Amino acid sequence: MSWLDGFVTVIAALAAQDDLQHDPQQEWERATRFEFDGYGPLGGPFGGRDLTLHFGGRLAVDFIRWDDRNSNENGFALGALRPLFDLDVGGRSQFRAEFDLDDVDSKRGAYDLWVRQEIGRHAAVQVGQVRVAMGSEYATREESLPLVGYSFTSYLTGRYDLGVRATFDGARDSLHLEGVATIGSGFGLEGEGKDDPFFMGRATLEPLRAHGPDWLKSVYVGAAFAWQPGFHDELLLATPYQTPVFTTPDLRGGPAAWGLVEAGWHCGPVRVGIEGVRGVITDVDVPGGGDRDLDELMAWTAFASVFLTGEGPTWDAGRHGRHRQRKGRIAAADADADSDGGPTFRLAPFSTPIELALRYSNADLDRALFTSGLTTTNPSTQEVRTAGANLVFHVAPGTRFQLGVVRTIAADDLAVFGGANRDTSYLARFEIDF
Repeated sequence: MSWLDGFVTVIAALAAQDDLQHDPQQEWERATRFEFDGYGPLGGPFGGRDLTLHFGGRLAVDFIRWDDRNSNENGFALGALRPLFDLDVGGRSQFRAEFDLDDVDSKRGAYDLWVRQEIGRHAAVQVGQVRVAMGSEYATREESLPLVGYSFTSYLTGRYDLGVRATFDGARDSLHLEGVATIGSGFGLEGEGKDDPFFMGRATLEPLRAHGPDWLKSVYVGAAFAWQPGFHDELLLATPYQTPVFTTPDLRGGPAAWGLVEAGWHCGPVRVGIEGVRGVITDVDVPGGGDRDLDELMAWTAFASVFLTGEGPTWDAGRHGRHRQRKGRIAAADADADSDGGPTFRLAPFSTPIELALRYSNADLDRALFTSGLTTTNPSTQEVRTAGANLVFHVAPGTRFQLGVVRTIAADDLAVFGGANRDTSYLARFEIDF
């Protein structure tokens, strides 16, 4: 028996501990979650307040079947290995550390690494290494998305960085506001450096949540704007399976700005969403002297998913989710845990919820990047599209098995695709989040 077979056997045994005298969710938490709750004479700043410790993490194991022309090798790969530690004091003060043992796509060997303090009933301040997201897709942790990986809008704007994040959630949680200021010591989705300060404001609104008809209450709209005083990073895009399709050396430019708009809806077992981004980088140094403005850095993505069986999805505080809040987990939206907002739905009495998801993404980058010699048509392509489908089996709370396919079509031939401009690759993923 291989280590993977043994691992799957152990996990299946844990998930199968279904004593009819107990709720399956409670059984799962008892088997996989290690928490301590205390109240009373704790002394110091903890005196008289509940204290919750949570030790968990995320593990994802992939089997990838690449296109026959793709230069990557077929086989098993580690998708994620992230131990997690949460501390909650009185439901108002939190600390979170999510480490990266794979140490490929992060900086300082960690993703989340922050402290957070609630202020009043609706506001909070978060300080440390924080996730910076202009749209709902990247604001959602991957284990809560119905798809593997992220689209081009997230690659252009998403990052982790050291800084401050402030949030405000209005009445009935229909309005979510946030502001972020970072110092420029972060990393992007492929671990590439983000070495410039980044200032962002974001708002999402469910305009009909309080007074609209039931089937329209979950409509949301959002917008975000970001500004950088200078740009000294590379531009990088990759497919959802992390195959690079566009890259540059570090660019040397002046101020940069990014704008994003989005909209979406969920009702019962269905959810849909769309977001688009455009960026401008001014005064970029070009080979041979002079500078150029890059004012057409554009991408958009649309996705839809449906639960064929089981519970339906949720959307809250500017991010997607599926499950209600789990007992003992940090309650803050900024912990990127599953949402506890909105109703859940059950379509059929099956024990395994099954979700089907589709996503299309398009990126169209400024031709001046090529005509000015800032990159070339191999390894980069000026325009690229991906279309993907995913079937997700939610076999237990926090445990998923996924089958997916992604089709990529580029405007130019790429060496990573074996000198072709098309690629179709398949992925099977087993993951645990506890």
